[in-house]
Amino acid sequence: MKKIVTVGMFFLAISLVIGVTWVGPVARSHTARAARAAQVDYRVDQPNGTTVDVNLSAEETVQEIAPGVKYHVWTFNGTTPAPVIRVRLGDTIHFTLTNASTIGMQHSIDFHAALTPWADLPNPGASTLKGNYQPVNPGETKTFDFVAMFPGVFLYHCGVPPVLQHIANGMYGAIIVEPDGLAPEREFVLVSSEFYPGAKPIRGLYEGDLDRMLAVDPEYVVFNGVANQYQSAPLQVRPDEPFRLWVVNAGPTLTNAFHVIGTLFDETFPSGNPANPLFGLQTWGIQPGDGAMFELNIPDPGLYPFVTHAFAYTGLGAVGLIQVDPEAPEAPGSYPLMGDPFSAGVTAARAEQGSGGQGTPTPTASPSPSPSGGVAACEPAGDTLHVSAMNAVFDTDCLAAPAGSPFTIVFDNMDPGVPHNVSIYTDPTAAQALFTGELLTGPGKITYTVDALEAGTYFFRCDVHPTTMTGTFVVG
Repeated sequence: MKKIVTVGMFFLAISLVIGVTWVGPVARSHTARAARAAQVDYRVDQPNGTTVDVNLSAEETVQEIAPGVKYHVWTFNGTTPAPVIRVRLGDTIHFTLTNASTIGMQHSIDFHAALTPWADLPNPGASTLKGNYQPVNPGETKTFDFVAMFPGVFLYHCGVPPVLQHIANGMYGAIIVEPDGLAPEREFVLVSSEFYPGAKPIRGLYEGDLDRMLAVDPEYVVFNGVANQYQSAPLQVRPDEPFRLWVVNAGPTLTNAFHVIGTLFDETFPSGNPANPLFGLQTWGIQPGDGAMFELNIPDPGLYPFVTHAFAYTGLGAVGLIQVDPEAPEAPGSYPLMGDPFSAGVTAARAEQGSGGQGTPTPTASPSPSPSGGVAACEPAGDTLHVSAMNAVFDTDCLAAPAGSPFTIVFDNMDPGVPHNVSIYTDPTAAQALFTGELLTGPGKITYTVDALEAGTYFFRCDVHPTTMTGTFVVG
């Protein structure tokens, strides 16, 4: 049934909202909004007495960002985007960052939801800055507290220069600060971002290309780390069901002109702050480093694409579907503190639940990148094999040895202070070892002697870096 707003109702609504700080996003008419007025503050000045522990680990891994495209991502907690963090207005966040980088990178944190100095005032004669947002060295940890004083949806990211490179390689996520009085609804979290892979893979993996990042020449523009993932696994809601989208644009450079085809936004809240209501918008531009909350209610069953309306980039992967279906599952009763980004924040992050999101494609670390040219191109060339490690990467993703006779592997570890080894397993599950090489802390060389193996295709890896230093081992 269509709602008819009379002139009298309009002036009644206006008279009720004069002097009101905020009208809640739950209401579906100006009169109802006015009745709920001033239930939520646009900010608080004091903590609410609740402390929430948030722990992130900076680490590198492999993620499939498009079908068959395996990218060497830099992450928080092993995924790009990082987990969706949910806290409440006034919570004290007790934050810990552990730098678990295996390629010797400094990392840091920048919470757009926090009020905290980027750096402390330097001491006279100090050679380096200190403070909450300053770099953390590999193997070290930083802990600090901040109070979530503004409600909304915010970006968090690594801030180590060049920040462009750290964000474009995957070090970002969304943090939601829920205001008091926000009506329970079905919710989804979308993080827009760009990927800039090099022209061709290196040992089966694409690395970020800084020149492309500087030229703003993305190969992919995506929601939640994977191109087009919500076309095959749409976000599901029911007809006439109020639902909420929290959208963050991690960039690092492009504006996301967020639009849902076939409907309008009931209400739009820039930065997700309830003090910023806008009504009936068709498209809302989210700048890099910003976010917005959208309230929707779609009456008719069907498929409704969500896109960036900057169509030079839409076809690069920034298209998903909202499926309005009477048979859609029940809305969750609550959402986790740390949400799985691939489930749009609906299910717990893998660190909490031990697996990826349910009902959506969860990209996983690739333990065995495909060798360049295929396994057939990797053939034995003698009984002495050579492999080296530098920047926590093997120089090859395929080794080959003759069948039925012993052979040696000469391993050169070129990473100072970093332990590596070469071990051979029957398959990428690494459940059964055929040979385990001695750990060598570089720089240095070691020669392994391996007993004869039967002809077949196996798997090798560094046991210290089992997801990023891997390859195929051919015996034939």
